[in-house]
This record gives sequence, structure tokens and C-alpha cells, in this order.
Amino acid sequence: MTAKRRLAHLMLWLGAPLAVCNAAQATTLDEALAAAIAHAPEIAAADADADAAKARLEQAKAGRLPTATLSGTIGYGRLDPRGFFGLGAANVTPRAAQITVEQPLFTGGRVSAGVDQARAGIVGAEAGQVGMRSQLVMAVTQAYGDVLTAAHMVDLYGRLVIQTTEIERQARLKFRAGESPSTDVSQASARLAEARAGLARVEGMRVSSAAHFRNLTGLEPVDLQPLPSNPALPATLDEAMDAATRNNPALAQSEASLRAAQAAARGARAERLPTVGAFVEGATVRDQFFPDYRADSATVGIRARWELFSGGRVSGKVAETDSSVRAADARARAMRMQVEEQVISAFQDVRTAQLVEQAATEQAAAAAQALDSITQEVRVGMKPQLDLLDAERESIAAEAGAARAGTDRIVAAYRLLSLLGRY
Repeated sequence: MTAKRRLAHLMLWLGAPLAVCNAAQATTLDEALAAAIAHAPEIAAADADADAAKARLEQAKAGRLPTATLSGTIGYGRLDPRGFFGLGAANVTPRAAQITVEQPLFTGGRVSAGVDQARAGIVGAEAGQVGMRSQLVMAVTQAYGDVLTAAHMVDLYGRLVIQTTEIERQARLKFRAGESPSTDVSQASARLAEARAGLARVEGMRVSSAAHFRNLTGLEPVDLQPLPSNPALPATLDEAMDAATRNNPALAQSEASLRAAQAAARGARAERLPTVGAFVEGATVRDQFFPDYRADSATVGIRARWELFSGGRVSGKVAETDSSVRAADARARAMRMQVEEQVISAFQDVRTAQLVEQAATEQAAAAAQALDSITQEVRVGMKPQLDLLDAERESIAAEAGAARAGTDRIVAAYRLLSLLGRY
């Protein structure tokens, strides 16, 4: 294979469009990401957590609405007034029913605090959804690149095994003919064993990477398309930092946890205040005090409740929630510093990965050219066969490095996007 053909093959593998015969079966990285999001149980769990958070908000809002309660009793027994009011003993069926409708008028801030806490929980759960998707995107991107890299390396090492097998055969023939020493045969055999070990290792990598890809996406890693170019990324570090400050899911979760803790603290303090509500009650009673007893009632009024002494329960709860606020605030500040460091690192990693990929591609092209030259020199007897083995090994290592660099480049790009809350 000429240097030009090797370079063209490498560039096609790293990201140029690839013509396929059966496009219907081809899988792109975007399709793999979509399949993973639809397939992953972690995403389903995060979605369920978000639904639960929304349901808790409805529960909290219900504290502002009226409640209606219906209660009733019925029994069977014998009642003996002992001649009181001239009534004798009789079998009775005592029964009673009451309906109460109550509208809270003042809760001391308990309800509003609960609503704020639930809303903060929704923000945190939605940030958790974004964070889980971001983690999955990075994992799938890495797995996608690993599958491509492993398949490419299997091809490279398979070719190396074929070539080293032929070189070893020729070395043995020359040794038998007295044209070369036994050292050449031993070295050729060692290189063949090395190539076979490398092939076994990359075949294991291919199986493992395929299993991981299948587990993440539910798809078979068949006919994967080349890695795409990087998605749109911020042009400057300041832009990236500003986007992360607004949208980073881990930062949003920590800030939501702080707001939830502050709301819980307000709710704890509200328990020191009374509650007031308006109520309407209606009741009916039969056979309660003497046979044929009947009574109906209707009441409208205001009901208040104020717990004046709780044995330290409320003060303990206030102290606990205040401590939770301090802890949540410290965690939020720590997360802001951590995200800032991660964004700086990820932004630089993207630039570095692009340069490394370019250099690795150039190295692979140069190694391929060197291999072609040495192949010709060995063919005319200017260099020994072992030099060809060394050149082949260097060329394969360079191509493998370029393949890994392509994966590292796209993974670095998606890692930066995940920090910016783009997925």
C-alpha cells in the first residue's frame, strides 16, 4: 500500500464522508446518541425523578386550597335509659355523619415555603436530567470511538501478522540456504509472536468495546460511520465560562439544593406561628343518647391553632435547617469553583486534542511513506528484512495513535458541551 493510499485511508477513517453500499444499515454518532437516550434506564430514572418533583409541587400547592372531609359511624346495640324521661330499654342503631369544609387563611408561611422548596426540587431534578444525558453522551461517544479504533487496530495487526509470517518464512529459507544467520530467524519469530499477541489484545478490545456500545445504545456496532467533525463550540474561554455559569447541570443542582434548604428553613420557622382557617360543618346524628334520638347541625366559623410549647422540637428543626443552609451554600460555592476549573481544562483539552490529531495524522502519513521507502530498499537488498518489520511496527503504531487521537478529539468536544449544559 502506497503512502498516499495509507493517508487517504486514515483520513477517511478519522472523519471524512464515507460512501457505503447499504446506507440504511449505517449508524452515525448522532443516531447512536439518540438510541442511547431512548434506551438507557438511567435516563428513564432521571425522567421519573423529574415527574416526582413536579408531583411534589402539586402537593405543596394543595396547602392553599380548601379541604373537604366526610366522616361517619354506624353501629348496633341496646340502649337502656333506665326510665329517664319515661324511656325504656330498646335496640338501637346509633349512627352519625359529618362533613367539614375548611379553607386555610393563614399558615405562617408554611405553604409558601413548601411551594418554594418543591420548585427548587423541580429545578434540581431537571438539571439532573441534563446531567445524566451529558454523562451518557460522553460515554456513548467514547464507546463509539473505541469500537472504530478497535476495528481499525484489528485490521492493522491482522496485516502485521500476515507480513511478519511471510518475513519469518523467508528468514527460515535464507537460513537453510546459508544466506543469513539464525539470529535473523529468532528475531523474525519474536516479531511474529509480538504481532500475534498484539492481534489477540486488540481483538479482545473489539469484543469489549462492542459489548459496552451495545449495552449503552441497544444497537449492534455494525457499519458505524466515521467520527464526525466537532460540533459547534464556544470560540473563547470567556464564552464557555459564561455558558457554564448559566447552564451547567451540576452547578444548577447545587444552587437548587441551596434554595430548597433556604425554603425548608423558612418552613421550620413558620411552625412557631399560628394557623387560621375558615370552616363550614354539617352533621346529623341518630339513636345516640336514647332511642329515636335525632339531631342535625350546621356551623360556620373560624378555627385557629397555635402550638405554644413543643418541647424543643421546633427550635431543633430550625437549628437543623439553618445548618443545612450553610452546608448547601458551601457546596454551591465549591461547585462553582470546580466547574470553573473543569471548563478551563475542557476548553484547553479541545484545543490540545485538535492539535494532537493533526500531528498524529501527519506522523501516520510520514510513517507510511517511510514504510514504502524501506519496502523498496528491502526488495532490492539494500536493507535487511528486520528493518521492514521495524518500519511496519512504527507505521501501525502511528496509525493507531491517529485513530485514538480522533476519538480523543470528539470526546473532548462533547465533554466541553456537557459542562455547558448543551445535552
